[in-house]
Amino acid sequence: MFGWNINNYDIKLELARCSNGIVYMAKYLPNQQYVAVKKFNLDKNGKQVTDNIQDDVLMMRLFSHPNLHTFYTAFVSGSDLYCVSPLMCFGSCRDTIRNCFGTGFPEIFIALIMRDVLSGLEYLHRRGYVHRSIKASHILLNQTKAVLTGFRDCTSFLSHGGRVTVLHQLPPQSIRSLNWLAPEVLEQNLIGYTEKSDIYSIGITCCELANGVEPFADSQPTFMFTEKIRGNVPTLLDRTTCPAVDEMIEIIATANKTDSTIAAETQQIYLQRTFSDEFHQFTEICMEKKPANRWSALKLLSHSFFKQCRHNSILDVTQRFGMQLSDYEQLRDESLQLNNELNDLNLNDDNAWQWEFE
Repeated sequence: MFGWNINNYDIKLELARCSNGIVYMAKYLPNQQYVAVKKFNLDKNGKQVTDNIQDDVLMMRLFSHPNLHTFYTAFVSGSDLYCVSPLMCFGSCRDTIRNCFGTGFPEIFIALIMRDVLSGLEYLHRRGYVHRSIKASHILLNQTKAVLTGFRDCTSFLSHGGRVTVLHQLPPQSIRSLNWLAPEVLEQNLIGYTEKSDIYSIGITCCELANGVEPFADSQPTFMFTEKIRGNVPTLLDRTTCPAVDEMIEIIATANKTDSTIAAETQQIYLQRTFSDEFHQFTEICMEKKPANRWSALKLLSHSFFKQCRHNSILDVTQRFGMQLSDYEQLRDESLQLNNELNDLNLNDDNAWQWEFE
């Protein structure tokens, strides 16, 4: 369906940058379909980064679920690796917070997103996998659904021809996800951890989506670890939970690198809203210190928090809050044109080949 010649992809717009690649919006000319193209320079990135990319793609090939991100094809052209995947028009939840909801998503939006994420997570757990990196930046959105991505830390309970009951090792890329990890993962003891560690990350992510602030953003890793071991976790910030003025200003200003005036205005927004009791209860269940007390992904889908989703959809909410889509045909970053012309001069079908992950 999608070819391996980069010249068939009309690169229109840069969507995002990460530590090792750039994500573009592109139009695949043979079928006129819009896709996301992630470009990695193999010369600039070391073997470890390349292996991480390969692990991510390998995992995506194992799964087939509407709420798990997938990819169409991956190929190398020149010194660059390209991964082509479905275009999620609103980007990640972290992007959407920055662009549209600086103080966090409305509750109904979070409920719709989490219903989709839990559906994909239940599929993973049922197949014997643990994601280990659930956070706002790994949840992608379009007009109709949310999908879970970021599978490079995903692992299986199957080992050496059998199934283990617990895991012990830290995820390879855990340095970037410490604030979202469950206490039993961070403790690194003989008891180990199970798929219930993902449920804890769901609770932390709910706070991130609701508050618009990365969890423990103002804390040193040692303090964050100590708080989790004690059973202290972030809360949904509304009029019933908002801290004292000075403490709140310090948290917001540190997390978002804003001045005290903006932080004070943000606090006033928190004080003017109230999240439902069901939402507070849902996050508390997810962030129970003892894994046995956390509900499974399947059971969480039956929680009363999701009753509000019955007559709503992500499309309804995005339209209600003015998240309109631009006409893709009119979008064009002219600064990318020179790069496209250079590609036309230097690349041909002979040096474009598919990256096979068998």
